[in-house]
This record gives sequence, structure tokens and C-alpha cells, in this order.
Amino acid sequence: MKHIHKIFSGILLVTAVFTTMGCQDKVDDSDLYTFTGNTIASYLEESDNYSDFAYICSKVKLSKRSESSIAQLLSARGNYTVFAPTNSAIHRYLDSVFVQKDYDITQVPDSVAEYIVRNSIIDNGNSEAYLTTDFLVGALEKTNMNDRYVTVSYGNDSLTGKANTMINEHSRIINPDIKVTNGVVHGIDNVLQMSNAYLPDLIEQTPNLKVFAYLLRQTGWNEKMMQYRDEDYEQNHEEYGTDINGNRYPYPAHRYIGYTAFVEPDSIFVEKWGIPKPVVENGMLQNGPEIMEVIKEKCAKEYPQATNADMRSEGNAVNQFVSYHLLPERLTLDKLVVHHAEMGYAYNTPTQLSIDCFEYYETMCTINRRLVKLTEGKQTDGKRINRHCKYKTDVSKGEFYEEYDVDRPGILIEESNNKYINNALNGFYYTIDDILVYDDDVPNVVLNERLRWDVSSLLPELMTNGYRLISDNQSRPFPAGYFSTLSTTEACKFWYMPYYSSTVDNYQGDEHNVRGQYDMVLRLPPVPYYGTFELRIAAPTNTGFGMAQLYLGTNRDNLAPIGLPLDLRQNYANPNIGWEQDTDDWDHNIENDKVLRNHGYMKPPYHDGIKNSGGTVITESMRNSTRYASYLRMRKIVYQGTISPNDVWYVRVKSVLENTNLSFLWDYMEWVPKWVYSGPEPEDIW
Repeated sequence: MKHIHKIFSGILLVTAVFTTMGCQDKVDDSDLYTFTGNTIASYLEESDNYSDFAYICSKVKLSKRSESSIAQLLSARGNYTVFAPTNSAIHRYLDSVFVQKDYDITQVPDSVAEYIVRNSIIDNGNSEAYLTTDFLVGALEKTNMNDRYVTVSYGNDSLTGKANTMINEHSRIINPDIKVTNGVVHGIDNVLQMSNAYLPDLIEQTPNLKVFAYLLRQTGWNEKMMQYRDEDYEQNHEEYGTDINGNRYPYPAHRYIGYTAFVEPDSIFVEKWGIPKPVVENGMLQNGPEIMEVIKEKCAKEYPQATNADMRSEGNAVNQFVSYHLLPERLTLDKLVVHHAEMGYAYNTPTQLSIDCFEYYETMCTINRRLVKLTEGKQTDGKRINRHCKYKTDVSKGEFYEEYDVDRPGILIEESNNKYINNALNGFYYTIDDILVYDDDVPNVVLNERLRWDVSSLLPELMTNGYRLISDNQSRPFPAGYFSTLSTTEACKFWYMPYYSSTVDNYQGDEHNVRGQYDMVLRLPPVPYYGTFELRIAAPTNTGFGMAQLYLGTNRDNLAPIGLPLDLRQNYANPNIGWEQDTDDWDHNIENDKVLRNHGYMKPPYHDGIKNSGGTVITESMRNSTRYASYLRMRKIVYQGTISPNDVWYVRVKSVLENTNLSFLWDYMEWVPKWVYSGPEPEDIW
């Protein structure tokens, strides 16, 4: 049958790169070139194993407005990763879909062809296509042509014991790393399938998650996780923004909405809470009410103040138990805890972890604002929820943030769920190995510490849409209204800089740079308990930055000014700041720290450092950088006062200069309890 699928032959006349799917409707033929090597298209077409996939690619158009096909795209310049199902895999899939043996491939409907093809192809843009040596457990960074993440897992063949690389849990790579002129092909033994279910529905469909799915339905949280894409943005957003010089740059093509859920498998509820063993018939939980009685009793003990009897109310104990498992952003496994610029780490060897890194995410409950802490480092044995320990922090003694007195190991986030798909249309779920509750020790012990956020982690849309620390150095503009937690005026020129491989002095490597006549308001994360806290933000000290008035408070529309305008143009050594280089004399260093605090400043944290060219091990801390002293991201003490955990605090930043070339920088922020910054022991430098 190979003659049916004959698409290309001989030496190809190939079109130039098709770069941006959202902006072009056909393959550009303005830059033709000739070569004798195989493209992805010609390799697939000429192969005895993948010619059916090549044929289906010829049926799928680039878009509804386009006459060019995916096959033509795969014959063009570019960098594409293709997970190509074998001919037998395609026939098995079609036979199962249409319940018909030996289904005629020439009759495949457009919708089915689109599903097969678009799920299988990743456009890597200016980056190299993925080889298996680039794979890590979890989602690949680039999404496929359906804007869906492709996940990688590993296992052993049950018969041969050989190691397998699995794509989306069910497609095994059988012919890896076929390099061609415009990318890489990986042959797979099953059509690469994606769940089109929303996250609550995918949890419902997963055989070992029936109890949590039942809790989602009973509390109504399933209904609050059914958004996927901002359709108003799809139809009405401006395609391009401009910089301060009037140059045009594309805005994001989409504004996706997503979620993450940490989920106890049924077996954990049985083991830890002693619920009756779930009875499931035809995929439905039959003894839900009986199970619920046990869960109500357990939740009442963990959430004694939540006495509302209505389980759909956020004042109900079961409702609060469920909501503490849910985050309002879609997080891939590798971005649950970000590793990039911490001391002792090298981003070009990402599996070799160094010191512990943390993320603090606000969960979805609105009347009780609560944080969940995620920790990962070489000492934690995986990603952990609400881990607590002490650290050795005295650099003068050679200590390097080693853990000790681990009094709360934390709940393990599992990398996979027994080969069940965890990748929903609008989010991911991750199974956990213990019951997750917000007990008294979470706010009073686990979170009773200096809390530091990279500002990127405060922007759900940045994470959901895959921009946080994306592996390139390309600056990206965002329009006003794109972020739910940060509002900007139209005069703001808001840019995100991942600076993935740049040697800059930023916490976690990235930054947000705002120019123009900016005026913006950031919704701050909650504190863990009622008490006195200090608010700090990153403050660069360089003439390329501007001056801004800061405002703070809980009334978003009437925030009070805080102090004098913050002048980011001042040099770090200015007497108003007083930074001095650390020396081997730590008594001197501590005295300089006191001088800085008296001026309302602190040195940058020692935890992160200056990346090296090539991504090698980081040894120079951003606290004491000599290479980038003029770009120090100092800590500016903005406010000290009493804060309630359920209050919503905002910080407003408004330019006070006419020069629109001078910028404001968002890098990181801290909430710090009084016992840390004004306790019997000095605050550590990490």
C-alpha cells in the first residue's frame, strides 16, 4: 500500500521555516533551498514503518485558513520533535475508534487525523529538537501543536526487564533519536493520546482516585476547575505590543487557565484514615456516603473552626480539606520547585541537585488564605509538601545550608500514578503518599520562617502558559489584563525576561522589567498567622532603573503611600545604602549588614548565585558578587506592621519620573516574621 502514501521523492525542493503557527497560514516559500538529506516528511514517507503517519500528515492543514499541510511543514526548515506511531499502531487505533477491523486509512475523518498528528508534533522553534538524552521525568517544556504538554516516564518491560521510555504513559519509544535535517523523530508503538478531560473529570476517570473525586463533587470544587482558556482574550487581544521605541513584538497568542491538584490515592485514605474500602462498579463509587462519614469525622478534628454543615461552603471542614489540595495554576512536574540559580547547582546537569529550594503557593480557598510549601534538594529524597527542618547556615565555618533536625519530613509528591495519565486539558494532578492537612504546625512551624517568592511564582498565568523560566533568553511582552494578580495600566511596557543562560544577578535567574509611565498593583501572598511581619522587595542599584512611589494596604482602590519614592538609580555604595564587599572578617560583614538595615536595605540572599557561561556549577553568591556588583538586587525593607492571614494586601508601584526609558524591576519579595529579623539570634544570610 506504500504507493497510496507517496508524497515526496528524490531530491526535495523544500520551503523555508514555518515559524509562528498563530501568525502565518501557510509555509513560506520565499526562501527555497535544495539538499539531499532527509527531512522529517521524507523520512516518514519513505519508511516502511511510518508511511501511514506521513499520509495522515498530508491530510491535516496548518490551520482552518491554510492550504498548506503539516506534511509541507515537516519538509521545511525548522526544529521539530515528532513522536511517530508505527503503521500498525495507527491501524490498531483506527480499528478501536471506529470498531471496524482493517479500517480504510484513506477514509479517516479530518478530526481524527488532526488529533493523531497535532498531538505527535512539537515545534521547538529556535531550540534544538528533543533527543532522549534531553528527557527528564515529567512534561517536556515545549507543548505540542495542540498546545498540550507531552509527558515522559520510565519503566521496565514486564517480560524482558528492559528499560522503557514512555510518552504520555502509554506510548513506548521503540525507535529513538532519528536525526534528520529539520528535527528528530522518535518511533512509538501506540498513537500518542491526550486526555481532553478537565482536571476534575480526569481525576474521576482514574481508577485509584475515586474517593478524592467524590470529595471534589460533594464540595463543589469540581465545578470551580472547569475553565481552560480565556475566550475573550482569544477574540479581542491585540496581536502586538510596542516597546518604548515603538518596535512591535507579539503578545502571547493565548491566555490559558489551569490548575494543579495534590491527590491521595484511595489506598492512602484506607491506610491512614481507616475509611471503608471503596466499592466501585462501572467506574462509579458505590459506598461514598459511608466513606464520607469517616472523612467528616477526621476533617472536623483537623479543622475545628470550620463548623458550617454545608459541604459546598468554604466554612465547612471537608471543603477546607479539599481546597488545600488545589492550586490555581497548571504546574508541570519540573516547575513545582524551580531549580536554576541556587548555590552549588548547574542547570546543564539538572538531575544533580544541590541545596534545598522552596516554593510557597497559595491554595484555592478564598475565605481562609493558606500557603502550601514545596521543598526539593539533594537531601529531601524527592519533592516534599510542608517539610520542616533546620539548616546549618554559618558560612564563616564552611557550612553550606545542610539540613539537620528534620522534624517533619514532608509528604512525597509522586512522579507518576501507576501509569495512569495525570495530564488533563487544564492541569495536572499528582498523587501523594500521605494525608495532606493544614494542621496547626503548618502555619506555626512549617511556615513560621522567612518566606521568599520569586515574583514569577505569584503570577498564575505566567506558569500556566509555560513562560516561567522558559529555557531561552528571549524577552516577552504581556498586555495589561493578562495577569490576574498583577494589574498594569496601558502605559506600562511589561516584559518578562527568563535570562535562562544569561549571567545576571537575579534570584532564580529571571526578572520582570517594566518601562513607560508605569502604574501597577501586585496582589501579595498571605502570611501564615496574625502577627508582625516585614515586607521586602528586590531593589536594583543601577542608573538604568527609575524612581517609584510605593503604596501599600488592603483597600486596593485607596492604598497609602509608604515613605519617600524608592530611587533605584542610586549606586549600591551610596551612603544612603552603604553596601560593602564581604571579607573574611565576618564581624566586619555583620556590622555592614547592620548599617544597611539602618538605611532600610539588606544584601541579596546568599542562597542564589551568578550563573556561569555553559551552565556549570554556581559558586559566586548574588549577595557578594564581584562580577555584577553594579547590578546587585538588594533587598529593600518596605514595611513593618501587623498582618492578618486572611487580609488581602496589595502593593502599588507608580513611576514618579518623566523619563519612560527608566524601568522598574520585579525579581523577588519576602514576608518575614518579627522573630526572624528581630529575634535573639541574627537572621541568617541565606
